[in-house]
Amino acid sequence: MSRYLVVYASHFGQTRKIADRIADTIRARGHIAEVADVVACKVPPPVQDYDVLVAGSRVELGRHDGVLVEYLRESRQALAFMPWAFFSVSAAASTPNAGADPNGYMEVLFSDLGSRPTRAKAFAGGLPYRKYNFILRFIMKRVSRSAGHTTDTSRNHEMTNWDDVRAFAEDLATLSPLRRPDPRMMA
Repeated sequence: MSRYLVVYASHFGQTRKIADRIADTIRARGHIAEVADVVACKVPPPVQDYDVLVAGSRVELGRHDGVLVEYLRESRQALAFMPWAFFSVSAAASTPNAGADPNGYMEVLFSDLGSRPTRAKAFAGGLPYRKYNFILRFIMKRVSRSAGHTTDTSRNHEMTNWDDVRAFAEDLATLSPLRRPDPRMMA
């Protein structure tokens, strides 16, 4: 049994739902999985207290959440000695030929971090039009139209493929913790 930390940054709740589903699947496979919103945490849990890290962020204005990125940057040394995974949530991932990294969002992040996860996956998010204020609803309707997504603002739209989320989480549940160096030997 391994200890997983699933950290996420969500603005309108879809990334949180995906993080919760990943944690539930990992728990169903006999592991411990804790979930933390890095934006809401005053002090996020230290990565080194876990065997596997799973991090996820929504993409907003072409970038992943800055608080989550900084958390990963500060955790780089610990991540070098453990398996970790990253999931990205965006509307760009909802197109049929989106590929593994729509618009290259994850590649930019991993290059910036100077670290690559053991696993990475892009998921389609949602269009929660009813949660948006008037201005954001107006902007997102235009963006959605140009991307070929729905522009029906009378309701929220979920585009996440939950079978893909489950398959990703089941794969993560097979990750084996790496042997960590003894900190006394690193001094």
